[in-house]
Amino acid sequence: MPVVYFIVLVGVLVFVHELGHLVWAKYFGVRVLKVSLGFGPRIAGFRRGETVYVISALPLGGYVRMLGENPWDEVRPKDSDRSFANLSLWRRFAIVVAGPLMNLAFPVLLYSVVFLGDDQLTPASVGMVSPDHPADGRLLPGDVVTRIDKTPISTFYDLTRIVENNPGKPLRFEIKRGDKILEQTITPVRSEKERPLDLNQQVGRIGIMPQHPLAVIGVRSHNAPAFAARMRTFDVIVSAAGRPVERFIDLEKVLGNNQGSLVPITYLRPTPVPAALGGLIELDIYEPRVTTLTPDPGTGSAVARAGIEPSDLYVSDVTAGSPEHGLGLLPGDRLVTLDGRPVRAWASFVDNLKADRGKSHWLTFRRGDDELSGHYTLARQRGVSSLGQVYDRYAVGIRNWVPTRLDPAVANPQPLLYAVREAFRATGDVVQLTFYSVVRLFQGRLTLKSLGGPLTVFQAAGTAARAGALNYLTLMAFISIELGLINLLPVPLLDGGHLMFFLVEAVARRPVSVRVREYAHLAGLAFLLGVMILAFKNDIERQWPELIAKLMGR
Repeated sequence: MPVVYFIVLVGVLVFVHELGHLVWAKYFGVRVLKVSLGFGPRIAGFRRGETVYVISALPLGGYVRMLGENPWDEVRPKDSDRSFANLSLWRRFAIVVAGPLMNLAFPVLLYSVVFLGDDQLTPASVGMVSPDHPADGRLLPGDVVTRIDKTPISTFYDLTRIVENNPGKPLRFEIKRGDKILEQTITPVRSEKERPLDLNQQVGRIGIMPQHPLAVIGVRSHNAPAFAARMRTFDVIVSAAGRPVERFIDLEKVLGNNQGSLVPITYLRPTPVPAALGGLIELDIYEPRVTTLTPDPGTGSAVARAGIEPSDLYVSDVTAGSPEHGLGLLPGDRLVTLDGRPVRAWASFVDNLKADRGKSHWLTFRRGDDELSGHYTLARQRGVSSLGQVYDRYAVGIRNWVPTRLDPAVANPQPLLYAVREAFRATGDVVQLTFYSVVRLFQGRLTLKSLGGPLTVFQAAGTAARAGALNYLTLMAFISIELGLINLLPVPLLDGGHLMFFLVEAVARRPVSVRVREYAHLAGLAFLLGVMILAFKNDIERQWPELIAKLMGR
């Protein structure tokens, strides 16, 4: 079956490409002699009018053979007006560029079909609010945004799109908080959105996410009521006072303003299973437990008076050998300050570390009721990824554990508009990434090992098809864009090479000589063969690295 998936994928894209050439050639009255999907021996075909249509044995390309396309074609006087060579320059340009443009337009249709499947979207409800961001103090977890300025909002997609497109512009939010309708003016700050190949984008951010943290707790002190109730950091509360608890805000609602009343609690405690499945996986089992919790009386949240907080600032894992490990950090430790500034959110902590890159930091953390601190610097990692991208980055050697959930999805209010808009966005993103991949190759920031060939496409087609039709269409759209852009490269034998000759002809006001074109085609053929050999070599090394290493004596 992978062979079928591969042939269908390549066949469809070749058909789309050649259709572009064919339609415009016919439109301009050029006599089309032959259209072939594939190269080599003919498998099947038919004649319709003056054109022969065939399917050939090697499904790795195709061509549209037009009268007068080659200098040695014999053109009868009566067919002179139907010769490709006798067309005006702009018509020849249009016919040649139509193939790549079809490959760039076709993904819009494919992506539209893919995104039409998003008939349910995340609601415009607030799950988390990042400290020190514009929404801090203005929006609360559980709020539902119903309008921004004059635009009705029902999904988090709409909310994000408006915020990202309006950095620095005050926006008036209408929100539903419980039974109340409130208004808040929030100005998105300009922030950098990370993308591959360092193509970071400046967008607006207000510091909210739709995910709600589950009721995974951190216990602040050994003197806290929660610790006395035998509760520990990373316990997962599932019910309180006989009511189910799914999110941390549910726990806050249940405890409310409790002034010392006893509350029955059911919770789960993750317990590691050593050497699970012979050490193949890391596995925790969750042991159910019950207890009673009595928050201290006083003002403020009963959750805080019970000594409980979200697990966001608690270390769940420390990478062995990392600078953080050398500092003495252990799972269960709570971050307190970084360079003297209070740590209020894990995400902000990581952002600050990465922004300062190689700078030495003074970190204070708490273990139980003891406060510890020390200097450390993020580990620097340099090398080449498996896809050939050169990287120079700093790695954070600790992780937290904050499982989340989304509120139930809502109906997509404008499925067609959403699908088309996202299709153009996705197509534009892939076009940009592909273009800059070539730029990064010339800059040396991507190695030649990043090139992939037929084996990579073969494997990807099979994997995507097994994952479902939408994954397969997404892959087809991606490769269609790659095919379109590659064909626009100014390399003789490719469409871009023909376009280059046309541009030279427009400037020089005479066609490029046959001899020059022949030499250019030989050079282009040598270049393309070299690229194909290199890509095939990379494919083999990715598929069978141990065999290659053995053959090379490594």
